[in-house]
Amino acid sequence: MDKKGPAPLFDSGEICRGCRVIKCANQYSKEFLEKSLATASNAWEGLSLKLIPASEIPRRPRARIWLPKMELDSSEIVPCLKLQNPEVPMDDWSVIKVEEPQQHSSAILLLINNESLEALEKQQFKLRFDLRLAKVKVFPASVALDDDLDKLGDDTKKLLDDLRLSGTDADSELGEQS
Repeated sequence: MDKKGPAPLFDSGEICRGCRVIKCANQYSKEFLEKSLATASNAWEGLSLKLIPASEIPRRPRARIWLPKMELDSSEIVPCLKLQNPEVPMDDWSVIKVEEPQQHSSAILLLINNESLEALEKQQFKLRFDLRLAKVKVFPASVALDDDLDKLGDDTKKLLDDLRLSGTDADSELGEQS
């Protein structure tokens, strides 16, 4: 690194959907990162480094399910669904958000996997839960994040809010993301 020039500035404390998020403070930092990764990506066999914009981080589908209003810890929801629906692959499902209960039901937003989509379709997007069938609405990974979550009316888009940065000047605050 050239001691005469500015120091590149980064913030890389986050992992989002399996990708290390590196925020560049300015254009110089972004260019430095691009050059460094181009050099380091072939450092040894099996090393896999790829620089992509935050908006291209791979996404999985999500689903909203309406369950009966009951006292149930969010960590118990997926195991209960998995036990009663063994034909649907749910090994890596997780709860994103439990919404405020309505009069008779609670909506839960789940992170699901692509492998379960076919099984859910075969079951007409209904899962057994307790003594009834629960309706499931799937939001595919291909749907734009902002549009999808705005329609949902929830705040899960905050997962990437800090990555939506603007400006590329050296003087700008956290201008580029990579």
